[in-house]
Parts: sequence; structure tokens; C-alpha cells
Amino acid sequence: MKPLEAAPVGRLDVVESWTVRTVGELSGVRAELESALPCDCPAARVGPTDGLGGLSGSQRMVLVASELVANALEHARPPVVARLLCDGHVTVVDVMDGSPEAPPVVPHDRLPGEGGHGLRLAAMIADRVGWYRTAHGRKHVWAQFATTELPSLAASLAAAGDSAYRGA
Repeated sequence: MKPLEAAPVGRLDVVESWTVRTVGELSGVRAELESALPCDCPAARVGPTDGLGGLSGSQRMVLVASELVANALEHARPPVVARLLCDGHVTVVDVMDGSPEAPPVVPHDRLPGEGGHGLRLAAMIADRVGWYRTAHGRKHVWAQFATTELPSLAASLAAAGDSAYRGA
């Protein structure tokens, strides 16, 4: 399992942004993200989905954001910047850090309860997960969420022959 190395597709506007330097700040980010949702993007307003443990769209985004920020705080150089992005159809949780030389890694040798499953969890909950590096020395790890009414971007890309990562 390896996240797609690519930027999210589309023109995304920043809805909200948080700079996180310590794990102690993570609960505040979760609370602020929860209050920023539902934003104007339909993906944030998706109600509870039984196939995802009864989590709503906003709950899924908060959970994934928490996992991606925690990973960045543990494995990358601060500061970590978490952003909520939207284009009117999809919502993206984007987490930037200062370690572009360290791509995200999904460990294969850990048992449940040992930690290290944040990317695996993100891939199960989000519609698409990926990462990219910038020329300015930043790495972005992102998760994309679409509404249930729209076809999944991952499915559209797969139908077009792209090898978009969807999980599993």
C-alpha cells in the first residue's frame, strides 16, 4: 500500500488553515476543524454512512486530519500546517511539513494497537490519499473527500487509466 505521489486535482480554495508545532495543540485543531465544518463544500455535509462506522463527512475529515497531523508531528520537521481546501465539489485535508525528503510510509509489520496506522486509516476513510513535494522544501500529504451524489474522483481517474490510490 503506497499513497499516490501527485497533487490533488482541481483548483482548491483554502477554507481554513492551522499551524501546529506540538501534539498538545492537536486537540485545538480538531475542535476548530469541527467548527469549520460543514463548510460550503457538499462533501463536508454528508450524513452518517453505515459503511464507515456511522461517521458523517465532517467526522471523517476530522479523524483523517488528526491522523495526518499526528504523523507529520512525529515523523517530520515542524512547523506542520493543516489546511481545509474545497472546490465546491470535493474537500481536501492537506497537511504540510518541512521534510520533503521523507515520503509517507505505511508500515507493514505493526499489529493493531502498536500505532503507525494513520495512512492506512486515511485510505479506508477518504476517497483518495496522496502526497507531493514542492520546490520550496515542503511536503504535502492529503486526503480527498467527495459527496456520495458525485462519482468518486478516484473511480473516474481509474476509468481513465490513471493508477490513483484508493486504499487496500
